[in-house]
Amino acid sequence: MRTIRTLAAITLVAMLFSGCLPGVGSSSGGGTVKDTSGEPMSWLGVTLATKETPDTPQKNFAVADTSVVVWKLNLQRHDNESVHTVRAEWYWHDGTLKWKEDRTIAPGRAGTVSVVGGKGYSEAGAWEPGVYTIKFYLDGSPIGEELFRVIGADAEPEDNPIMLAGVDFHYAGDISTPVRVFAQDDTDMVIWFANFSVTNEAAGEHSMLATWFAPDGTALWREERDFVINYGASTKSVAGGQGFDTPGKWAIGKYTLVLTLDGEPIGEGSFSVGETTEGGGEMTPTGTEGLDLYGLSFYNRGDYANRVDRFDNDATAMIVWAVSISRQPDGATGTHTITAAWYMPDGTVKWTQDKDFELEEVDNAKRIIGGKGYTEPGNWVAGEWTVKFYLDGEFIGKDSFTIE
Repeated sequence: MRTIRTLAAITLVAMLFSGCLPGVGSSSGGGTVKDTSGEPMSWLGVTLATKETPDTPQKNFAVADTSVVVWKLNLQRHDNESVHTVRAEWYWHDGTLKWKEDRTIAPGRAGTVSVVGGKGYSEAGAWEPGVYTIKFYLDGSPIGEELFRVIGADAEPEDNPIMLAGVDFHYAGDISTPVRVFAQDDTDMVIWFANFSVTNEAAGEHSMLATWFAPDGTALWREERDFVINYGASTKSVAGGQGFDTPGKWAIGKYTLVLTLDGEPIGEGSFSVGETTEGGGEMTPTGTEGLDLYGLSFYNRGDYANRVDRFDNDATAMIVWAVSISRQPDGATGTHTITAAWYMPDGTVKWTQDKDFELEEVDNAKRIIGGKGYTEPGNWVAGEWTVKFYLDGEFIGKDSFTIE
């Protein structure tokens, strides 16, 4: 059982509200780093560059100039006999795992070791704008991570000084490993970390509101966080947490944390609570065949980084939706179908569309993108539209947007 003792719970809550929780509010230029002292290798740092300009480290990449993003990880070797494996996992800001790559470190003398890798496309222009996170693992254990941005063709980093890089959820008392599905009978408080990519234009005081929504859509809690971004910072983490005094009180289903920054929506994160069998067996995941909806957003066509829920009819032709599906270890692989049913403000169905996607054993998440609309702006019916989503024929969720 993961129930934390009263004193530990009080201490953790106090640290959350005081900003003293390890890793919270970091204003350093690098990514998040795990303490690896006493281990065979320790983290020294990582730099990112493009294949086109490998000698120019950066964290902001223009779509038009970027094909492959290259990483160079520097480690300090403390042993000289063992073979080690470095894994790099590339995540989109909604938690979708895009790529994995492994590198082997051969035995050698103690000292600095550099490991190089990279992912991307054969030609520039194929990246989706937004924030990506590369998480690094040494022999299966997390050692650090780094963020970078892909900037759209007509945008500059200054246009979006603060961008959400993802939301992680953790058991109280164990913030080392993010959790997607929590055991109902083993969960009291859930801790969240909202991670942001920032530029110098974001320096100053900010306020964030985090609203928790239950599986039935009702609002559970509201948390306000005031924080400061220092000039020169490239990342920022803000944390909070809510829950119950004892385990067993969470309802089964998917919970959503909606984030509002300085009065404007900036993104959301989701997690699920599942049952456990008698005797503490394996968790029963929610969703269809071990698949779970954990992200749903609407966008302007061509901009898949900034979520929109109100569209200007005179400026809108097509509206794009993005559905993020997480896959549990026993989740079904193969071909699946997302069905999107678009309902007009009067409740009639305007369109129905199917999007097929593939899940493999290496996938623990998938982001599916679709959209509908018109060839020219100005043809939408004003009012609130609703899109209902089905996974392999089973209803999984809905969301709405407004045409003005």
